[in-house]
Parts: sequence; C-alpha cells; structure tokens
Amino acid sequence: MNQQQTGATAQVMGRITTAPQLARTSEGVAVCRFVVATDAGPASNPVVKPVYVVGARAAKPSEDLPVRCTRLGVGDLVFVPGAERQRVRRRRGVQYTESAVEAADVKLKVRAGEAR
Repeated sequence: MNQQQTGATAQVMGRITTAPQLARTSEGVAVCRFVVATDAGPASNPVVKPVYVVGARAAKPSEDLPVRCTRLGVGDLVFVPGAERQRVRRRRGVQYTESAVEAADVKLKVRAGEAR
C-alpha cells in the first residue's frame, strides 16, 4: 500500500509569549517548545502559534538548534519557517485538533526591549 504524506509549510513571525522549555525524548533527542503571538488579528486576541524545535541525535549541544533556542526570551521577535503539524487529542472525553509549527529554523529578529 502506498502512503502519501502531505504537509503545509508555515512561516510565523511574532513575539515569544512563553519562555522556551527544553526537554528530551526517550531516545535522547532535544526538543524545545515555546509559543509565538503574531500581529495578525485584533490586539485583544492575537493569533497564537505553538512552536516546537526537534534536534538531531548526533549534534553537539552547542550546535543543536533546540539548545540554542533556550537562549531566547519572552518578548523576542522571531521568524520561524517550518511545517504545520496537526494531531487529534482527547481530553475529558472531548476530541479536538491541536496544531503547531515544527520549526526548520528559528531566526532572532529583535531582542525584547530593543528598537526595531
């Protein structure tokens, strides 16, 4: 049976709203998670996008992208190209779709508190 995997590319630019958190999978691969709020939508209800960055097993810690992402802070303006990923979750009997961006790269544009 042939399986075809489809994916949507995503580019998110916005400010980090939660401090990046580093974790490791059971195989020892580093994963960094954080949330970005974009300028899209009204200021009272901006578009918020969860982002996760998966590292490489063979990468040195100083060169691993998830480890470098932990140096980012709340309020930093970042540009994140990647792929849109969705999964179906169930919590308390309610089924819903959870969407996030799997980052291919994370580029810091402006540190929090600095002028553009």
